[in-house]
Amino acid sequence: MEKQFYQTLLEFDFSEPTALCTVMDWKGSVPRKDYPMMLVCQSGIIIGTIGGGTMEKEVIERAMVSLDNNQTSLDSFDFTNDDLSKDGGLCGGTVKVAVEPYTRKIQSFWSGLKETEIGQTWLTTYHFQTNKISRQILNKQIQIDGLQINELIKGKKNKTIISKDAIHLYRHVAPNPILHIFGGGHVGKAVAELAHYIELDITIHDDRESFASMERFPNALSRSFEPIGTMMGNVRIQSSDFALVASRGHHHDLELIRWLLKSSVGWIGLVSSQRKWKILSDGLRKEGHSEENIARVQAPVGVDIQAQTVPEIAVSIIGGIIHYLRNTKEA
Repeated sequence: MEKQFYQTLLEFDFSEPTALCTVMDWKGSVPRKDYPMMLVCQSGIIIGTIGGGTMEKEVIERAMVSLDNNQTSLDSFDFTNDDLSKDGGLCGGTVKVAVEPYTRKIQSFWSGLKETEIGQTWLTTYHFQTNKISRQILNKQIQIDGLQINELIKGKKNKTIISKDAIHLYRHVAPNPILHIFGGGHVGKAVAELAHYIELDITIHDDRESFASMERFPNALSRSFEPIGTMMGNVRIQSSDFALVASRGHHHDLELIRWLLKSSVGWIGLVSSQRKWKILSDGLRKEGHSEENIARVQAPVGVDIQAQTVPEIAVSIIGGIIHYLRNTKEA
């Protein structure tokens, strides 16, 4: 769930009637596959997006009806039209969207979810017979309609399961991964700004105080300026995190890469040229690092878009991170 939207759900003041729209299921090619949500206020204010276009327009219209009659609905949208002369999406997939009045009871569920231990799976169920939606936090002891959910919980998967009586949307609550940026120079600063835009938490580390300042990185979770050796002893990195090495010299780069290769961090990126990485990787091989371990380093880091300027390089790096994120967890 997008952090900013989640915060809106928690802080919503109910100053006007509002509908909550949730993508419950999708198949094929559709605008969004991350089970997004959207709030539609009676005044016409829209918070969030479930994909835009004609589908979102129709969902907004359905939300207004829901607010008028105080009812919940589940609507299907078909994007398999192949006739340019007709209305209808051309993407090629289908989407099911649940629309319901947003209430303080639903808000209290989100509040409770925030207070639970990270790593929970929660369930949204649309009941066909009653046209009602229920929500609950799950654990491995709970069985729903005889469905086996242990593997979903264990695998931390987002998934829709449709039974004869209901449609169940399972979502996993995971901690937001952190992008640790080692080097607060031009590239580090540009990457940090884009990371904030996509709601990725960052920390910044540099041995120069002015390159790890609050003014330079106002949105960082933390900033440290200390010698590399000291910093490596203080930083805690999780396997779900990202590490970007963009230091001011190859000596620092090599020291940081050695240290990161001993960690369980899932993604390591190095700002470098092909030649620089060949020299550094050859040095790592001579030190006894395996090919498999060295291959964990993305170098030169980023998607190959022929980037030249600092902003372009930052876009390529963030593009690579997004690609990794979307391909290592089920949408």
